[in-house]
Amino acid sequence: MEITTKLIAIAIAITSLAFAPSLLNTQPVEAASHWCEQQYKGDPDLTQMCKQGWYDHDHCKKYSPMADTKQEVSAYKKGWNHGSCK
Repeated sequence: MEITTKLIAIAIAITSLAFAPSLLNTQPVEAASHWCEQQYKGDPDLTQMCKQGWYDHDHCKKYSPMADTKQEVSAYKKGWNHGSCK
C-alpha cells in the first residue's frame, strides 16, 4: 500500500509540472487591450488589428492579418508577437 501511495504522489507531481508553464504564461485579455491601446493611441483601427493578432496567437489560430493597409498588417504582427499559443 505504501508503494502505491508513493507512485500516486509521483504521478501527481509530474502532472503538476507538466501544466505549470501554461499556468504561469497566461495573459489576460485586459493586458492585450491595454498594451495595444498604448501602442496605437488615437487610432482604433490599428488598436483593433493589434488586439486581433494577439487574440489569434493566444488561441493558436493561423497567422492571418486581414488588413487593408501596411500599417494594419504591422499592428496585427505586433499583437501576434505578444501572444503565445497555448
